[in-house]
Amino acid sequence: MSTRQIALAAVLLALVFIAHASGRILQVGGAQLAPSIGVYVFMALILAPSLGWGPLVAIGLGVGILTMLATSSPFPPANIPGHGLAFLLAAYMTKMYTGKSTRELTTTQMVTIVTVCLLVSWTLFSSISWFGLTGSGHALLSRNFNAFSALPLGQGLVAWWIFGFLTIAIPTLIIALILTPLLYRAVRPALVRQGMIEAAA
Repeated sequence: MSTRQIALAAVLLALVFIAHASGRILQVGGAQLAPSIGVYVFMALILAPSLGWGPLVAIGLGVGILTMLATSSPFPPANIPGHGLAFLLAAYMTKMYTGKSTRELTTTQMVTIVTVCLLVSWTLFSSISWFGLTGSGHALLSRNFNAFSALPLGQGLVAWWIFGFLTIAIPTLIIALILTPLLYRAVRPALVRQGMIEAAA
């Protein structure tokens, strides 16, 4: 990584932390809104084409640790695999779409990456949180889940996954679907002009 890439990654990691901490304002049933997903997917979109897997794994670990520190969830360590691996998945999909070039991604490709990463992130986070709380007597484990007060879901991991998907993951996805392409289209040209990332080839 060049000095400029390190500086850019550091700034974006700070934004991931701030975005995830801001999600504390909406915490529902053991999960919180995660606008950070839109930020770290954007980070993968602009950095992955020109970085090797060593730096990307380090950034993914940073994403996981920072979201863990910023979370209000009852099992914070679940953020490390939940968000760190989602960042690496976004990086992998970006590399898959761009090949060995630095060409720009289409809106459809960005939407696909965001959606897949959100599903993987929520599934990892919810599953690891659930099993991490097992034996702790946490109220989440015995809760009866009802989505929107009209859809009884029952108890257990599957009920919590559906409940969280409907109440937290979908709003998070909507934010990310707006935020990620917007950042990419608005910020990427400026980063290219400043020589922080390579121009499309």
